[in-house]
Amino acid sequence: MRIEDTDLERSRAPYQTSIENDLKWLGLEWDEGPYRQTDRFDLYRSYAQGLLEAGWAYKCFCSKEELERERAEAVKRGVPPGYGGRCRDLSSAVIAGYEREGRPFVLRFRSPGTRISFLDAIHGPMEFPPGHVEDFIIVREDQSPSYNLAASVDDLEMNITHVIRGSDHLSNTPKQIMLFHAFRKDPPTYAHHGLVTGPDRRPLSKRHGATTITEFAEMGIVNRALFNYLGTMGRKVDKEFRTAGEMVAGFSLDSLAPSDSLFDMEKLLWLNKEHLKAMDLPALLALLSLPDDYGEKVRLLRENAQTLVQLKGLLGIFEHVEVEEEGVAFLSEVEGIDRLLPYLREAVVKESLDMEQAVHDSKEMTGLDRKSSFLSLRIALTGRKSGPPLKEVFRLMSKDSILKRIEWLEMRLQERRII
Repeated sequence: MRIEDTDLERSRAPYQTSIENDLKWLGLEWDEGPYRQTDRFDLYRSYAQGLLEAGWAYKCFCSKEELERERAEAVKRGVPPGYGGRCRDLSSAVIAGYEREGRPFVLRFRSPGTRISFLDAIHGPMEFPPGHVEDFIIVREDQSPSYNLAASVDDLEMNITHVIRGSDHLSNTPKQIMLFHAFRKDPPTYAHHGLVTGPDRRPLSKRHGATTITEFAEMGIVNRALFNYLGTMGRKVDKEFRTAGEMVAGFSLDSLAPSDSLFDMEKLLWLNKEHLKAMDLPALLALLSLPDDYGEKVRLLRENAQTLVQLKGLLGIFEHVEVEEEGVAFLSEVEGIDRLLPYLREAVVKESLDMEQAVHDSKEMTGLDRKSSFLSLRIALTGRKSGPPLKEVFRLMSKDSILKRIEWLEMRLQERRII
């Protein structure tokens, strides 16, 4: 694990903690580290000094105002803005004079201006024309290293063989290849996968809803489902539902697509439901923080839940007396509800409720068809318009909870002047 925190303004200790916690939650472990680039500044400066002494880098004393004017003039001329190389060939005397004045400076890499080509493990052959890469900064004014220098030095020092990252890093690759050539080392293999986008094809952000691991966890997504979804997104796979072991065993760069992937919340929810159904019951009870005696209820309810939050909500069938508002609204329109509820109360008290007979009797009392009669019973007994098979749910419900729900429902309908 490598924490690339050279941008001091955007790097904070809590961010690293969040990254580590998120990876652990997903079940991803690392073999070394974490290494923080801010702890390795001396190493990067030594490499930068070596580039300076070898003529691959030079000191640039241009002020921010001068650079802004240069960019503005380039825009006026209709050419791509970039550094023009004003300080590229300063004499030793001029440099010494600027240093005596105490002028601040950055270190720039002296781009050779040659064509850069490489074989991307996902995109295939990639080529950047001569002059595409300007003389880029490798050490900032505050003497902190740039991302490209630090990443290249770390890849070299850590013997990295493959750099797999988003396609938004493609523009950094020719710079890093140039640095490797200056170090007289072979660069690693680069592979740039597509990005994750929202429905508007723009990079995923807050406006698209949940975007952080913590937010997905809070909405009831389980780690194995999110791992599954992220691990198959943008890949050619023979099946969507996969265990972590299956994904590791079947991983190949050849399966990754270079194009962006649309984040599909419905697919994630479907995968989450499948993982809830496939999960060992003890593990699921542990995630829900429930004792073993909830096992049969959870086993029944998980067939109807897409998330842990929904599953916990469905337990309200057994633990709460309230009826969902849409259920109250439905029963408010049912003629004969004033006879159906007392009928159900008596049958529950006598423990003589037969579901098929109750549907038949409900049709007689309300004039509804079989489907609507059954729905009336489901709402009155469970408080919901949908859920697991009513016969199985009813078997696990306590007499007391049903009677309290019927009483609650009668009070609500009286408020609406239905009964």
